[in-house]
Amino acid sequence: MQASKHLIWVTLCGLLLSTSCKKEIEQEVIYDNIIYEIDTVPVYQSNAEKDRLKTPLQYISGLYSNLYLSGIPSNVLDNLVIYRLSIGDKTLVNEMILNAMLDSPDVLATIPDDSEMRDDVEAFVEECYLRFYLRKPSAYELYAMTEMIDGDADMTVVDVYRAFLLSNEYMFY
Repeated sequence: MQASKHLIWVTLCGLLLSTSCKKEIEQEVIYDNIIYEIDTVPVYQSNAEKDRLKTPLQYISGLYSNLYLSGIPSNVLDNLVIYRLSIGDKTLVNEMILNAMLDSPDVLATIPDDSEMRDDVEAFVEECYLRFYLRKPSAYELYAMTEMIDGDADMTVVDVYRAFLLSNEYMFY
């Protein structure tokens, strides 16, 4: 009887100790850029860091998002990729797609007008470099682009955008 009381006592103590000594672990889950669907965009120091050629899909979707300031609908992307694949000269088809987008009234509503560009040319050039190349211009690039825009009264915002979007640097990331 004494042994059974001792066994019951040991069992109760074991149960109490095993249930009371458990530590609850709380895990904190951090959602990085999921709630607002924001992707972090790297800012390059120079164009030398860009060494990977964009795929046709990346080029067209980037072009669309830079001009329309929204994501491209999947049916539009599919049609443009098929259109791009059907023509042999990729430079020509890139220019044709870009010109069609630049003629759109929706795009013309998202870009600054020529008077805004001429009001502060340096700020406009810096904005273009950040928007299209994801980097700030060097001092020489800023000077050269500013002089080019100031020196040509017929140059428009569409002309400047076209030059940035058809450049070799824009084709790489």
